[in-house]
Amino acid sequence: MPESHTVLLVSNHAEIVGGGELSLLSLVEALDRSRWAPAVVVPSEGPVAAGCRVLGIPAYVVSMPSLRPPRLTAIRGVATLRRMTLETRATLLHANGSRAMLYAGLAGLLARVPVIWHVRVADPDPGLDRILLRMAAGVVVNSQAVLRRFPPVSAGKVRCIYNGVDLARFCPRSPSAQLRASLGLPYGVAVVASVGRFVPYKGFAVLLEAADVVRASRPDVHWLLVGDGELRGELERQCRTLSLDTQVRFTGWRTDVADLLALADLFVLPSMSEHFGRVLVEAMALGKPVVATDAGGVPEIVVPGETGLLVPPGDATAMARAICALLKDPARSAQLGAAGRRRVEAEFSLARHVAAVEALYAELLDAGPSAV
Repeated sequence: MPESHTVLLVSNHAEIVGGGELSLLSLVEALDRSRWAPAVVVPSEGPVAAGCRVLGIPAYVVSMPSLRPPRLTAIRGVATLRRMTLETRATLLHANGSRAMLYAGLAGLLARVPVIWHVRVADPDPGLDRILLRMAAGVVVNSQAVLRRFPPVSAGKVRCIYNGVDLARFCPRSPSAQLRASLGLPYGVAVVASVGRFVPYKGFAVLLEAADVVRASRPDVHWLLVGDGELRGELERQCRTLSLDTQVRFTGWRTDVADLLALADLFVLPSMSEHFGRVLVEAMALGKPVVATDAGGVPEIVVPGETGLLVPPGDATAMARAICALLKDPARSAQLGAAGRRRVEAEFSLARHVAAVEALYAELLDAGPSAV
């Protein structure tokens, strides 16, 4: 394909609500511009559109209200996306999420352009899933756990492409003494980090219970919680109740996640369930040993005893035991961290992710009109 093909990537969200939006921005930045001309469609202005424009990637706003119940504005949104597809001469639509797929799928049918549905959530929506599967020329899932959302008969249309991280951005580095001081982390204390949205299924309440258990044998440990969400106030109250508020730092959302992870001796993912676990890959790319819950897509990333330790979801005691085991054994922690970096290089690099997505783009375009 010597000519450059315009690809419209349609995002569910205008905000950065999780790893899906970060993965979308990483993908559009890394696509081979000699083959692909990406443009992004968002439901409103916000960080996703701003991030695209910083990268020099066009970003368009198309209103995409919920279709439950159906609304006239939704019909206008489909019509606008169809018109945009024709005006930009897009040869492919790539929908990031179910709502985006509903709009892109309808617009693609009207414009006779193939559509990819990128699914990052394991929770099924049986009625809607059947409709979207029929409209999609191809489906991408980011883990085998998410693949199980779909019936076996759809396997020929669905392929698993793991999220990837930029190995140059997320790489082992010396921790910044200045950043450490700005966060109020005393010199010489052990630091345990976790990153994510403060929502129930991410399990941060269990992590704080584990921190309380750890303190009995390791009162020197400090905790770095990077993120935000609806439960932040509740988690801060839990810290005060447990008298952990002097040892736990809530940083809010940060753009310097790699530098924050570099401060940590250990990374913990306490999720009750997990569709993939991008932050695990980021921590492992920095060479950090990890403790994570045996949930969803996590076992596809962490090899127990080789790149980290897995514990049952919701078990604060087991989590605390694993954390203490690694903190008291720096040599083993270093081995796990180095093995984790090698695993990310082999399986979860951004280059590998982009190559697989580009191969799917080419396959669908080579298939011609039959893919629509």
